[in-house]
Amino acid sequence: MSARLVVIALDGADGGLVDRWSADGTLPALAALRARGASSRLSAPPGITDDGLWASFQYASGLGDHGRYHWRQRSRFGAVRKTYLDEDSRESFWNELSRREGHRVAVLDIPKCGRPRPLDGIHLADWLVHGRYARRPLSMPETLAEEVVERFGEPPPSRCGYEVAALSDPEVEEVTGHLRTSVGQKRTAGLHYLASEPWDLFMIGFKEAHCAGHHLWDLADAAHPEHDAERAERLGHPLRQIYRDLDAAVGDLVEAAGDGAKVVVFATTEMEPNGSLVHLMPEIVRRMNRHLDGGTMARMIRRIQTLSDRFPAGWPCEILPYNENCTALRVGPPPLPVFGYTRPNEALLDEIEAVLRDLVDVDTGRPVVAAIDRPSTREAGPRAVSLPDLLVRYEAGTFPRAVASSRLGVVEADRPDLRPGDHAPGGFLIGSPAVTAGVQSMQDIGPMAARVLRMSPL
Repeated sequence: MSARLVVIALDGADGGLVDRWSADGTLPALAALRARGASSRLSAPPGITDDGLWASFQYASGLGDHGRYHWRQRSRFGAVRKTYLDEDSRESFWNELSRREGHRVAVLDIPKCGRPRPLDGIHLADWLVHGRYARRPLSMPETLAEEVVERFGEPPPSRCGYEVAALSDPEVEEVTGHLRTSVGQKRTAGLHYLASEPWDLFMIGFKEAHCAGHHLWDLADAAHPEHDAERAERLGHPLRQIYRDLDAAVGDLVEAAGDGAKVVVFATTEMEPNGSLVHLMPEIVRRMNRHLDGGTMARMIRRIQTLSDRFPAGWPCEILPYNENCTALRVGPPPLPVFGYTRPNEALLDEIEAVLRDLVDVDTGRPVVAAIDRPSTREAGPRAVSLPDLLVRYEAGTFPRAVASSRLGVVEADRPDLRPGDHAPGGFLIGSPAVTAGVQSMQDIGPMAARVLRMSPL
């Protein structure tokens, strides 16, 4: 059996490493795909999370259209809950291909998806993914999840999380072993279901480059502040081992798909040394709100706060859930049940930006803010207003113990243990030019699949 179109997602695989290791023979399967096709970089909004990117992929739409920037967000009625629970009115592109165009579809572990829905085919979610939305694998048909776990095994233990102490050598070996086991499980399951029947669209996601990038990046990136070349050599270059396993799995799937299959491989983001002010931002925002709390605006705020306990302490600026290398801020009140979100005052945004850009590392004197974006006003679409008003991105590799500015004074706190790698804008796409033409971002992959299936013969 085979498939007309095979789409392989290497979640979090770094394009720079793939370039280098494809060129030097480390990744022969990906090198062969590039040689007979093409490789290009994908674009994305600045600082977007992998949750946002996967939503753009799933719904074939932009950030302002789907509105998902984190796995936990405030709904338009003010409650904070899992974001995908508010997406039941949206349909994934693969469900549309199945329901509207009659294609037979297999979707195996594409991450950050909503609950599987009925379709002509199979859909497995949250088995071996980074950042599960559900506690146990979900599937359609419902019996598939149990079948997969019984046949191919439970997920190996995972250390994935934001705050993780530096790994010892034995812990690195343990993490590497679990991730390599995970690649093997996904490879075996993918080959099994690919061979089970002919598919129009067969999609499979691998999480291991994502997890490894977060937790082993200091061993792979010579520019990382904590890089130790001797230790990386002693440990056998664990990130490279995992990429080799992923490459072998890609090669096996491509071979099993057959000569007539069209193949696309993609990744969501690049990786870079982590950098954060997560330990300092609560106090920074508290002082900034006090700095802003003057004149007419302050009187208005106090008046509103006496009428409702729904406003967080320290408004007008609230920290939203986000990744550790960015801080997301809501400027103004949280959503009201009747009116939803409101647009922030541009002058207030300007003032907050000026305050934040003034911050410097006390020990080095260097600025700590790399860039500030305004997603809620920059993005277009019906849900853009629900996005963060300000997205504050930090310099890679920066973990200051204290920052200072003329407006806020000195803010200091103990530095937390955070994973050494984090996401950077980017991502890549590998496939034949005829197939991948016009694909510039994650939201373009679904329409590409629809176009290919309409064009290719049955």
